[in-house]
Amino acid sequence: MDPIVIVGGGIVGVDLAYRLRDHPRPVVLYERDALGSGTTADSVAIFVRHQSSPDRLSHELRERAWDHYEPLVEDGTFDFERIGTLEVARTDRELAGIREAAETLSEFGVEASVLDPAELADHGLDPDAVAGAMWTPNDGYLDPAEIVQYHAGEAADAGVTIETGTAVTDVRVEDGSVVGVETADGTRPAAAVVNAAGPWAPTVNDTAGVSLPFRHNRGPVVVLGKDDPFSLPFVQFGDGLYVRGEGRNQAFGGSFGASYGDAGRLDPTDARSVGHDFYLEIGERIEAAIPRLEGAEVVTDWVGVRTLTPDGVPVVGETEVDDFYVAVGMNGLGVTLAPAVGEFLAKRIAGETVDPEIAAYLSPGRFA
Repeated sequence: MDPIVIVGGGIVGVDLAYRLRDHPRPVVLYERDALGSGTTADSVAIFVRHQSSPDRLSHELRERAWDHYEPLVEDGTFDFERIGTLEVARTDRELAGIREAAETLSEFGVEASVLDPAELADHGLDPDAVAGAMWTPNDGYLDPAEIVQYHAGEAADAGVTIETGTAVTDVRVEDGSVVGVETADGTRPAAAVVNAAGPWAPTVNDTAGVSLPFRHNRGPVVVLGKDDPFSLPFVQFGDGLYVRGEGRNQAFGGSFGASYGDAGRLDPTDARSVGHDFYLEIGERIEAAIPRLEGAEVVTDWVGVRTLTPDGVPVVGETEVDDFYVAVGMNGLGVTLAPAVGEFLAKRIAGETVDPEIAAYLSPGRFA
């Protein structure tokens, strides 16, 4: 029996393999490198109910994802550090938008409030440098390696074949339908193919003759360390800079990168380094607004590549090529959304009923 082939062993691909582990067809996952070694490894691993522009369907996906994570956190399978999210306003105009967002999130059932500058001093910020912030205290971070290892292990134990170090170089299509994939070991038959290849997804789409408007951006991250222990929530600013506490005496400082309109298509295999300008930008922000990080030194750094969509919503579902599916375009929210995306697509592939509103929201066809 020809298998369902999953291309990509990041957090989305392994979650889907886990969801399909009891499918009557065999399931094979191909990962070009090591599991979770791409965008997943470069993630700062935040799970957020916070949204700057609240969207009800995005909130529903986050809640479905947390329904999967929560029992695994409670039984100790996954570590979860609840540090909260602060979306900082530096002007009264930004603060007005944040108030509206907090009200909408509260209507969705999210614990969200607006803190004044004096209250932000308790979270490590300079009250004289900010106008206020939206606080969602139940956000936090997970360990992406734990998530990948758990789902891959459960899938493999149930009979899913996982091949690492195996790049899919072509998707074979005949008469408008998927028939197989090409790897270095030759042609492999396939009853269906799922593109969960993260930043390599546009290339995989090209081989299948599928056109979707994905773009890439660079997400630089520096790890900052101090000798003395400190705590810091996930703090994000309107210009895309953020910091996030890590353990007892470290923090990540990063940037969400270019918006879709300013992004392009990158080669994910190109060497990437954090530029000196970014070091200066993070240093200036710490000096201006985050006294708790004063004196921190750079421990290491990296640059991740994110896959973006025009509307900021993942693209999940069937394409115009029969039996070719995509689960791509997490827009930096892979850890937050992967369980919901995997659950939805597994049901779709199995022919089960799915929420039609969610299906339309995620559908590749919305860009037709």
